[in-house]
Amino acid sequence: MPTLDFLEPILEGRASICKYKDRKYFNLRVKRDGKNYTHISLNTDDIEQAKKNAIDAYVKVVSQPRRSSKSTMTIQRIFEKFMEEKHRDVERGQTKPLTAKLYGQRIEQRYLPYLKYKNLSNIKDIRKDSFKEYAGFQLDKKQRGRWANACKGLSPTTINTDISTLNVMFTWMVNNNHLDPVHKPVIQRIKNRTKFRDEANPAFLPDDWKAFKDVLYKFDQGHDNEYETWRRRWMINYVRFMYQGGFRPHEARKIRFGDVEISKNRKDGKPVAIIQIDADTKTGRRDAVMNGNTFLNVKSHLNKGIKIRNKQISLMNEKLLKGDRVVDFHNRGYKEPHESLHNADKDDLVLMNPFLTGTNNDHTRRMYHDSHIRDWWNLLIGECNFKNRYTLYSLRSTHISYQLLQGISVNKVAKNVGTSMAMIQMTYDRLSSRYSIDELGFFKDTQVPSQGEDELIK
Repeated sequence: MPTLDFLEPILEGRASICKYKDRKYFNLRVKRDGKNYTHISLNTDDIEQAKKNAIDAYVKVVSQPRRSSKSTMTIQRIFEKFMEEKHRDVERGQTKPLTAKLYGQRIEQRYLPYLKYKNLSNIKDIRKDSFKEYAGFQLDKKQRGRWANACKGLSPTTINTDISTLNVMFTWMVNNNHLDPVHKPVIQRIKNRTKFRDEANPAFLPDDWKAFKDVLYKFDQGHDNEYETWRRRWMINYVRFMYQGGFRPHEARKIRFGDVEISKNRKDGKPVAIIQIDADTKTGRRDAVMNGNTFLNVKSHLNKGIKIRNKQISLMNEKLLKGDRVVDFHNRGYKEPHESLHNADKDDLVLMNPFLTGTNNDHTRRMYHDSHIRDWWNLLIGECNFKNRYTLYSLRSTHISYQLLQGISVNKVAKNVGTSMAMIQMTYDRLSSRYSIDELGFFKDTQVPSQGEDELIK
């Protein structure tokens, strides 16, 4: 709120001449209902002239209907009010935290840039056709996300999700008297002609998967340092864990040992890990089933890492007691003796990195950063020289594709990985022919031509 430098009541208190700090001209301030005022510039910095202009300005103000708040509020402020309500719904348990987070990301990364592109700032500027270019704007995008990663436009699926959210928000604006229903934008969804997974996060083809594993299982070789060997084996276990579980990266980061139950109820007696996925994920809480041996290998490797870290802590504690300077790459503030780490318990992250902290009570720091994991991934993929651009998310795509090819129903796969049957059918079913070349296309033709040239199997 600007600071008042001058205020003089006129017209028996029905209005005042005022001047605000850092503003050139005097204003007429007309009192409305309650504590509300209407301001109009008197177009002069001379007080006497301002008093002369005040009468005409007052008549102009009172002769026109007062502008409503819905015609003066910025669209960005209305977005903020919408998010305030969503956060209240989260506190009341009516909305999932992730849903509110996604709304906020869409506003920040996609809706506000579009408004800037269209030069729309005030709610009074919104009309039915204001968002008719939204889909094309997003299809033409060259960068996306918080870090402005390069892209060739957003996918139709993402754009249609945006449109659904916009329709929800515009309905909310109308219901809360921010937007005139006559001007509520009409936004058409676009047809999805994307060749699913051809470019974004493709599932590994069989030959590529074999070649990748050949590189992966050599990743920890040739290192005499037990710490370096351990951390590279962590990456091997991470890849196997993500492939076997079909998790989204953000889901895997939140899994703690207390979320996991080991069962041996399979007919073949092999262990199964039943993992409770947190409610604050894309599709909410679910139980996911994965190979129990893979999970147990991850846990065993973590405890080996804790032993190595404890050896480091013991040596550094001895140096401190001798008065020597201690340099610890993982804890620059290592100025006091640390306690040894205990083996993994129910509160620890399954994928934690025990070298990131010297204490037992800070679980939020106990996993490699996403950028660190991506660097390792790119190093592995770079050695393979694949035609397809495989990503960390490809491990989930590969898990789903291979499950389907084993004959597991779409419904069961969808429930286990937390997605819809429709999405799996659109995205992964078409890949089945590529994975089934041993079974498809070769058969015994009983009507063999006389020369036998076209016989497939002899």
